[in-house]
Amino acid sequence: MKTTDRDPQKELFDETFLSCFQRACRERGKNEFFTDPTLRLSGDDYYVQTRAFASALRKRGINKGDVVAFLCQSSVRQSVAFFACQFLGAVPCCLHVNETSGRLSKTLEFVSAKLIIADQVHLDVARNLATNHTVISLADEGESNYVSFLAGSDPGETFPRIIASDLALILLSSGTTGVPKCVLHTQKTLAATASIGRFIYDSPSPRDSVIVVMGPSFAAWIHTVLPFVNIAGRIHFDQQFEPRRFLQTIQDERISVVPLVPTVWRIVLASKPEEFNLSHVKCAFYSGEPGSASLVRDLSKNICSKVFTAYLASEGGNASGVVAGPQILNSSPHATGIPVPGGEVQVINPEGDLTDRLPTGMVGEVVVRGCSVSPGYLKNPNLTADRFRDGWWRSSDLGLIDEMGILFIKGRLDNQINTGAIKVSAEEIEHALLQHPDIQFAGVVGEPDAQWGERIEAHIVVKGKLRDETEILSFIEANQLLPRHLWPKVIHFREFLPLGPTGKLYRKGLQRR
Repeated sequence: MKTTDRDPQKELFDETFLSCFQRACRERGKNEFFTDPTLRLSGDDYYVQTRAFASALRKRGINKGDVVAFLCQSSVRQSVAFFACQFLGAVPCCLHVNETSGRLSKTLEFVSAKLIIADQVHLDVARNLATNHTVISLADEGESNYVSFLAGSDPGETFPRIIASDLALILLSSGTTGVPKCVLHTQKTLAATASIGRFIYDSPSPRDSVIVVMGPSFAAWIHTVLPFVNIAGRIHFDQQFEPRRFLQTIQDERISVVPLVPTVWRIVLASKPEEFNLSHVKCAFYSGEPGSASLVRDLSKNICSKVFTAYLASEGGNASGVVAGPQILNSSPHATGIPVPGGEVQVINPEGDLTDRLPTGMVGEVVVRGCSVSPGYLKNPNLTADRFRDGWWRSSDLGLIDEMGILFIKGRLDNQINTGAIKVSAEEIEHALLQHPDIQFAGVVGEPDAQWGERIEAHIVVKGKLRDETEILSFIEANQLLPRHLWPKVIHFREFLPLGPTGKLYRKGLQRR
């Protein structure tokens, strides 16, 4: 479905992301563009350093089409190196910093990286991996450090011509076994993500600023940083997440757009945000997991009145996104939203093809289309053919579209519990549990069971003194939140729940099998 007859996506794109980036640096000019706790660069200075880094990369033998691997957290220097690749037509691939050395080595080989860029914290790991790779350090001191690297550049360097179809990024999925899926993006798809991003974050302007705490290996980095580059807003990186320090940074840096996943937002909301001056925050944003009525209510009360959410994916980008703001969330807090202008979303039979569209209100597999959809996966033509077709991407997410055209995400095809021959979505049960005012976090998994095949078990973290499983089930029954066959058979009370590297719930860490 389309949200409007006008399709801004078709007006945009023979633009490259590089041209978008160059324009933004000029517009930002003498004003601060990228900042972190140790470095603050204006648009003019950022442009000079990015070109210098690109020139130095070329002197190290990096050319158009070469893959440059990154092993570092988010910082101003990391972003300089990342965007320098765009001048050359080199292809950045940001590695997951928490991976084992063995898996990192396999990924480097799989993507055919020619060089590794590392920050101080990950420098030793990078050097141990780099049997066949040069390592460039983003640190201040030591061999091939940031300052000496820039000093070897040529200010008048002429770079290759970059066109919209050029490969611009390899984005790793957060896979749990083997080499992660490698999602490809071009200059065109990155430009689309950057340009349409303004519809995701409450129409930000150059006066706005965003805080980025996620690592550059995750899609959320692209979905957040690129739109703020496009509007020439300020981007503030912070590597160390501690909830009260995070709130202090929002206050001191006068951040106006704050994006987090719901699980991390709940940690922040439990850290007394009312003790900080957050009056300049204009948009509290969550994505990556479905929200809840309590999350929307608490964000509206304690952070700011405008709460936004979006359905975004590594493969889809912002121009295929689905977004909801206060107009939708105030009445339907579990909603995912409607497509961005020019984007499309459908629900199909998971066992059928793209033509097997399901009627309004029926749960099926969510498929999306837009100018930012990836062209496919690196070195995986079979998976590419299965998941991408005619501009659509099959998400493996479950959802339904209601009579108002609003999408509701209902879980993952691979997060289903098969209990008593009935397929149950773990997320659906988690949403119900989170309606209880004393439940702060909830995770649901299936465990082997002789009678049911799998039994539903819930793991919860509570805010107060709640310790009665019967009280929870009575609450679910009284509020008609779940039919009886979806009630958890066992409820575990825990001090915390395991989280993955992006801050999302890690369900496999709950399972005993």
